[in-house]
Amino acid sequence: MRTGGRIRYILRSGPCFMHERRTTTGADLPVEASLAAQVQEVRQQQKLLRQGRLRNLLVWAVLLSILFHIGLMICLHLIERARAERPPQEFQVSIASLLPEEELTDLPESSLEQPAESTLDTLDDLLDASDQGALTADSSAAELEFTEAGATPTLGGAGARGNVEGLGGAGAAGSFFGITTAGRRFAYIVDKSASMEGERLQEAKKELLRSIRSLPDYARFYILFYSSSIEEPVMQESWLMARSPVINGVANWIDRVSVGGLTVPLPAFRRVFGLEERPDVIFFLTDGEITSMSAQQVAQLNDRGLRTVINTIAFDDDRSQDLLMQIAKDSGGVYRFVDTNSRRRP
Repeated sequence: MRTGGRIRYILRSGPCFMHERRTTTGADLPVEASLAAQVQEVRQQQKLLRQGRLRNLLVWAVLLSILFHIGLMICLHLIERARAERPPQEFQVSIASLLPEEELTDLPESSLEQPAESTLDTLDDLLDASDQGALTADSSAAELEFTEAGATPTLGGAGARGNVEGLGGAGAAGSFFGITTAGRRFAYIVDKSASMEGERLQEAKKELLRSIRSLPDYARFYILFYSSSIEEPVMQESWLMARSPVINGVANWIDRVSVGGLTVPLPAFRRVFGLEERPDVIFFLTDGEITSMSAQQVAQLNDRGLRTVINTIAFDDDRSQDLLMQIAKDSGGVYRFVDTNSRRRP
């Protein structure tokens, strides 16, 4: 009976034991699932964090690259600008050609006070030889007869007189019909009205080409032909560099310029003074009477910054002499009358 009782005890205790084991196993499963979910969530967060850091690194890399390239472009621009504005040292070679004129001023004073007749003949021969040497093939201005008012001595060739200030410091010198002025940017305002027909326009074109070709290659120029309207080179969006390919293109355009219209120069002055970089020198040529512009209007345009030197040329007709002289005087420039007919006189 004991045996039977023991069996009953085991049977009675067995279900309880089994029930307790099943209860323990069922409680462990949610814990393991929760831990796995937490691990997965941590890994996902780490992955997102790495992706965020990578995006931040890419953004910073792009920003640093942009800033670096902007700084590099600015540095290159400043270097190129400084190089363009720096005059080459060989410019002093052009000054050497001016020394013969200085030697003429070193004549002994005694030889000028009471010269003998033979001395005068010798001086005449020297002057004739000097005049022949001064007439070069590329200078039509040397063959013209000049009359100047208020001009000051300059370092120009062929007896030219103009307003040259600080030739070495300004970096370049431009000449037009015998007037020579120092600067870097030279503007040419040339009359092409109906009265310029024939030899007048051809003489103006020839001297204009000679002038821009004589500029050093680091100088810049700007050309306007005016009448009732303005005409300019098709390639001229701003200042043009005085280099052979550019000048050759401008020369082809100048050859096609024709006359026509009235003498109205004020719009051309407004265009030139409206440039982002103001001109250092303006050469202004006209052959007629100007009634549509005053010297005061030009002076007002010239007062909006550093003063530009304006050299004025009356071409065969001096009816606007007072106006041209006043414009030149107000700007520190030179007025000159040019007689193109003198070359054709017998």
